[in-house]
Amino acid sequence: MKLTRRLVIAVLIVSMSIAYSDGLTDNHKVTIIIPEIALLDIEPEASKDIEITMTAPTEAGNPLASSTDNNLWLNVTSIVATGNTRDISVKIDAPLAGLNLKVASAAYAGSGFGSWGTPQPQLTLTASDQTLVSGLKSGFTANGANNGYNLTYTAEPVATNAFGDIVSTAGSEITVTYTLTE
Repeated sequence: MKLTRRLVIAVLIVSMSIAYSDGLTDNHKVTIIIPEIALLDIEPEASKDIEITMTAPTEAGNPLASSTDNNLWLNVTSIVATGNTRDISVKIDAPLAGLNLKVASAAYAGSGFGSWGTPQPQLTLTASDQTLVSGLKSGFTANGANNGYNLTYTAEPVATNAFGDIVSTAGSEITVTYTLTE
C-alpha cells in the first residue's frame, strides 16, 4: 500500500509539473556588441628603427647607389562598420636634402585572416600623408615579423641639381609615421 501511495504521489507531482510548466522549450535573445577597432604597429618591435647606409661608388664619376631595407612589417587589427573600409597612410617629418626615401608595401602575408585591401606602388615619401594601402576591411594580420605588410625602404640620390645638396653624415634621422584611418 505504501508503495502504491508513493507511486500515486509521484505521478501527481509529475502531472502537476507538466500541467503548470511554460512548455517544452523556451528561448531568449543574446545581444553581441562588436566595437570598431583600428590598431596598427610596426614589427619587430625591438628593432623597428632601421639604418640605411648609402653605398659609395667604386668608380669616379658615378653617383651614390640606392640602398634598401625590408626588415619591417606593419601589423593591423581592424573591425569596420558595415560598408566601411580603412586606409593606411604614410608620411615623413622632413625630407633629407638630395635624397629620396621611398617605401613600398608587399601584399598581405602571414597567418591572420580578413580582407586586406590593396597596396599601392612604391611611394616617394613627403611630409604629406599618402595612401600606402587602401580598402582594408575587417581582419587581423597576426602579430610580429612575417605577418602583415612587409615594407621595403629605398634611399636614393635625387638625379637633379639637388644632388649638390647631399652632405656626408654619420646619421640623419627621418621619422616615418603610419596612420590607420578610422
